[in-house]
Formats: sequence, C-alpha cells, structure tokens
Amino acid sequence: MGELLNPSVTKAARTPSAGQQPRVCLVTGASAGIGKAASVELARRGMRVVMLCRDAERGERARRDVAAEAQHAPELVIADLASLDAVRQGAAEIARRWPAIHVLINNAGVSLARRAVSVDGFEMTLAVNHLAPFLLTQLLLPQLLAAPPARIVNVTSRLERAGRIHFDDLQCERRYSRTRAYNQSKLANVLFTYELADRLRGTGVTVNCIHPGFVATELMRDLPRWVRRLYEPFIATPEEGARGVVHLACAAELEGVTGCYFERDGVERASSARSHDAELRARLWRVSEELARLGHAPA
Repeated sequence: MGELLNPSVTKAARTPSAGQQPRVCLVTGASAGIGKAASVELARRGMRVVMLCRDAERGERARRDVAAEAQHAPELVIADLASLDAVRQGAAEIARRWPAIHVLINNAGVSLARRAVSVDGFEMTLAVNHLAPFLLTQLLLPQLLAAPPARIVNVTSRLERAGRIHFDDLQCERRYSRTRAYNQSKLANVLFTYELADRLRGTGVTVNCIHPGFVATELMRDLPRWVRRLYEPFIATPEEGARGVVHLACAAELEGVTGCYFERDGVERASSARSHDAELRARLWRVSEELARLGHAPA
C-alpha cells in the first residue's frame, strides 16, 4: 500500500535530498487523535508540519511531542474552527508565514450529543466539520497553487453513506440528533472533495478524502457506552487511523490522483451514490459560499 503501510521504510528514505527545502504540511485538529498521530508520522518523514489547534496549551504540548520525532521543528497556529473570523485570521497567519503549502489535511471534527451553536449562529457540527474546512481550503488555495504538485486530504467517514443534506433544516433546528448532524457533515465532506477536485483539475493540486476507520479518538469517547461497546472490536488506535491519511499525503503512486474516496487501508473505494450527485454538489457549494461569507470581509 505504499511507504506508509510498510513499517520497514527507513527514516533516511523519507528525508528530502540535500539542499531541498522540506515540504510544508498543514494539519487541522492536530492536538490529539488522528491529527496528532499524522503530524508525528509526517514529521518523521521530513515534512515541515504546521499544527492548527484550537487550544494553545494543548497545542503546545502536542507540538513538543511531535518535535521529539521531527527532522524539522513543527510549528503551531491557534484558531478555533467554530468561528469564521478565527478561520480567516488563522488562514491569514498561515499565508503570511508559509507562502507555499504542499499538503493540507482537513482533519478536525466534532460530534455532539446535544445541539450547540457556533459564534456565527451555525449548528456546531456543520460549522466545524464542513464550513471551517470549506473556508480554510479556499483561503489557502493561493499557497497550495504555489506549490505544485500539492495535495488536499479531507478526513470523512463511511457514515456519509447514511447522510443527507437537509437543505430545509441544514442547521438541525427542527430536529437534532448526533447521528443526523454528523452524517450530514461527513457527506458534505465528500461532496466538497469531488466538487473541488473538478474545479482544480489541471492546476497541480489534487483533492481526495478518506474514511480512517472507527478510531479511539475524543469523538468516540463522547459516544454512549453501549455504542462504544458495539464498535469496540473494530476500533483502531489513532496511529492506525492516521496511516491512510498519511498515505494520501505522501504516497508517490497517488501523484495526480484526484476526486477519490479512500479507506484506512489506502485503497480507493466507492462512496455513496448520493455523493456523486452533481446537482447536489453544486447546490451545497453555493449554500456553503453564502454561509461562509466567501468574498466578504468578516461581519
């Protein structure tokens, strides 16, 4: 399955050649779980890892852990993805510090038992899982286009198959459940991946998404005990969950591959029929642009 899934690959084999600048990889939700595990592995491979985290204290602890494994010192950017203004400010800082970004991994996500609302008035799952990566990616496109071949990796879930985009109740105001909101956001991730991949064809920037498996992260710990017990035989460690993510970010054989859905083993698979609906993709894009106030200054 490529370098990632072969533990015998040496550190030297991952190191950029002499005189070559390290590739820059931005990972969101990097203070714990899959994001932190992916940051460690990418740093081991010689990448300059930029860790975007919500909390400064937790982010700094994670940065120190990654630094212990890194060839190049990882960097930390603080931004709360539940706020559009914070996403814009974080993107502006990243663009200022790193004119070229080679890999963007949109990993951060939430799954909430009770409905919560972001500072912008959006249902929190939609805000963090979809609108934040939608906006962040668009704002950083100049930096990605400046570093071809560049890659965008969106972390989604197999639960997108059960998802629906409830345009008549996008914010889950009339009916909220954790699964309804989460599955909608994960379908949105896949729809966004396919639409953006089409829009970027021929630019040198590829866009793919991955289901990393059911992983023992904070998302799983928030689930009811009976659900955790049901999934326990299938739950992977964050390190196992990060393997496919890093594979999409690094594997030489995936250069030029775009608009695809992968699972944890690094193999491309079919996503839901709904995720390939071109009209649905276009409608979600238009609505997302309006909600994220793309092209507008912060309110």
